[in-house]
Amino acid sequence: MGLLDGIDMSGPATGLRLLSAIVASSDDAIVSKTIDGIITSWNPAAERMYGYSPAEIVGRPIAVLSPADRVGEIRDILDKIGRGERVSHFETVRRRKDGTTLPVSVTVSPIKDEDGTVIGASSIARDISEQNRTVAELRRRAQELERANRNLETFSYSVAHDLRAPLRALGGFSAALLEEYGRDLGNAGRGYAERIQTASEKMALLIDDLLQLTRVFGAEIHPQMVDVSAEATRIAAALARQVPDRRVQFVIQEAIWALADPSLIRTVLQNLLDNAWKFTADRSTAMIEFGTVPAKDTADAGICYYVRDNGVGFDSAYEAKLFEPFQRLHPTGDFPGTGVGLASVRHVVERHGGRAWAEGAVGHGATFYFTLGTTGTP
Repeated sequence: MGLLDGIDMSGPATGLRLLSAIVASSDDAIVSKTIDGIITSWNPAAERMYGYSPAEIVGRPIAVLSPADRVGEIRDILDKIGRGERVSHFETVRRRKDGTTLPVSVTVSPIKDEDGTVIGASSIARDISEQNRTVAELRRRAQELERANRNLETFSYSVAHDLRAPLRALGGFSAALLEEYGRDLGNAGRGYAERIQTASEKMALLIDDLLQLTRVFGAEIHPQMVDVSAEATRIAAALARQVPDRRVQFVIQEAIWALADPSLIRTVLQNLLDNAWKFTADRSTAMIEFGTVPAKDTADAGICYYVRDNGVGFDSAYEAKLFEPFQRLHPTGDFPGTGVGLASVRHVVERHGGRAWAEGAVGHGATFYFTLGTTGTP
């Protein structure tokens, strides 16, 4: 499509005035040239961008704007124009009058006469300096974030390694103290030793969960089609084997697939099903369900996954706290855990471009929903 294409020229004076106004007011450099590359018109934006006035540049070859190492680009573009082709959004560098260079995105179109013969070319060039600076800044910040994540992961593993040894010592010595000297300690002494042992076990669990959260935050995403129904079935079977005497009915919808990182989506399902298993422990017959419903929010990708249970539920007023690290709505004595699992769920689905939320009521179970940025079928 050429510079004149689409302009109503049925009224010559009106059409030319309209065209002239468009060219003059454009923020992009609009230049026309002969098929040999001799500049024939030059709008005000071109003068601002390149520093040449029309009197200085019209009649000179367009190659004057090209750095010495890019003159070949001009020849290639003119060759394509001569064949009637169009060059769209070609990013290159142009040279100003003062010798400095400018990154631009150029679109060049052939100009044809009434017989369809190519007689010249029109080009529209946009200064992309700010765009390039923005991209460079985003790339720099991404690299900084990557370094920070690596440092955090290294720090977390180092701290975990350094803490495990003294924790094992605390747990071991408190257990030995209770076993060998428990009768001599009295009720208070035994209570203190038991508290030390419990605290060391809790700290070890917290370290494990911190490492899991660190791995989730730093993991790269490699999406592929995953049979999430099969994954949920495997996790449910493993949970049932842990406590064979529990009466738990799992209802898992078949043939649910998702485009996701296999390891990370497994982490989501593991945490949500573990959560449902834990909070239905006091039910005579527990019900845990995994399935999908159509997404209601147009920002989601069409499918909404859920894990539902008939457990103790939660006060919906505190729903936002559920996905924050180390936030718990139930006493540790009633239900074990550190509050890291749901934080991992939210982070994983957000990295996939989705979101996570929950609905529930005290004593009436809970439903945890999540979406993914991309979903599909195999």
